Amino acid sequence: MKVSEDLIITSMTLDGNDVMVPQGLSQLLNDAGAWKYVGKENKNENKNLEKYDRKVSFEDGKLRTYLTCKVTSQKGKAS
Repeated sequence: MKVSEDLIITSMTLDGNDVMVPQGLSQLLNDAGAWKYVGKENKNENKNLEKYDRKVSFEDGKLRTYLTCKVTSQKGKAS
């Protein structure tokens, strides 16, 4: 179910690091219809991310997110 009212993003954090909210981000996401209600049954929707280790680091004044595949088979496919 999509959200019918406009939402305003006032702050963002990534692994405990404060991230500046770019001007116009709220309007962009509202205009794109990017918001939806998520029920309890949809919480595990991103099971593909379980195959990766995620590391967030602050380098050269920028936050970077690194995803590393946890397991690779001999054929080069993740298992």
